[in-house]
Amino acid sequence: MHKLILFIKSFRRDFDPVKKLIASIELYNRDHLPVYLSVNDSDFDYFADNLNHKNINLIKDSDIFEYPDNDGWRYQQIIKSNVYRLGICENYLCIDSDSEFIRDFYYSDFMYNDNTPYTIMHESKGFLETMENIGLDSEKIFFKEALRFTRPLFGNTGKEWDYGPSPYLWNCNVWKHFNEVFLGEQNLSFIDFFNKIDENTPPSECVIYGEYLFKTKLIEILPIEGFFKVYHHKEQYLLEKKFHNIHKLKKNYLGVIFQSNWQQKKKKFLFFK
Repeated sequence: MHKLILFIKSFRRDFDPVKKLIASIELYNRDHLPVYLSVNDSDFDYFADNLNHKNINLIKDSDIFEYPDNDGWRYQQIIKSNVYRLGICENYLCIDSDSEFIRDFYYSDFMYNDNTPYTIMHESKGFLETMENIGLDSEKIFFKEALRFTRPLFGNTGKEWDYGPSPYLWNCNVWKHFNEVFLGEQNLSFIDFFNKIDENTPPSECVIYGEYLFKTKLIEILPIEGFFKVYHHKEQYLLEKKFHNIHKLKKNYLGVIFQSNWQQKKKKFLFFK
């Protein structure tokens, strides 16, 4: 069993972005961390025929969990949260297709030691300030909304932690314990739990993981900020782009994400060169 893998969840519409992501992994993956790419069952043959990357372990989503793939965002979160069922790793970096590494990365970037991954857990003050600067109310930002309706289900209190952004670093035993013990004792399914949150706001898998780990302390919590620079909104990118170049980004981040809901309209991040 691997101590750590890179796990990508994708589908055919994101084939071109995921090819760029894989190319960046092959360029910068200095410790040769195993890479697993999971795709919708209906897209599996397309990826198998067109991906042409011998170092990628291509699997079907149904190998992880069977759930109708017409349920959009729920479907992806369910697949990502059940990787532990494969029994192939103890920890995984869960990477979205619209991500791209920009510098060398190593096992030690993600693991404090062989038993303890770092935990993305911070107050996100810089990000919240930026959201105010582009006209969004930082008290109503997505991770805070999800947090406020998730943590009462665990009985947690305290500071409003941000457990993102993507890519997420997750421990399989935390997800296994959540699914099989916490939900099992209440005779709830993952979907039942989602629905409780969804009565008020869209659920977030990283909030569920973070708050459950915060509740249980199943592994030692060694908090860090996110690995990638993420441009969540086009307005954020337009505000910040004149201050950045790729060399500056490399000093603080392993990669860059332009979220896919607007990335088709922007220039590639190499604009910063």
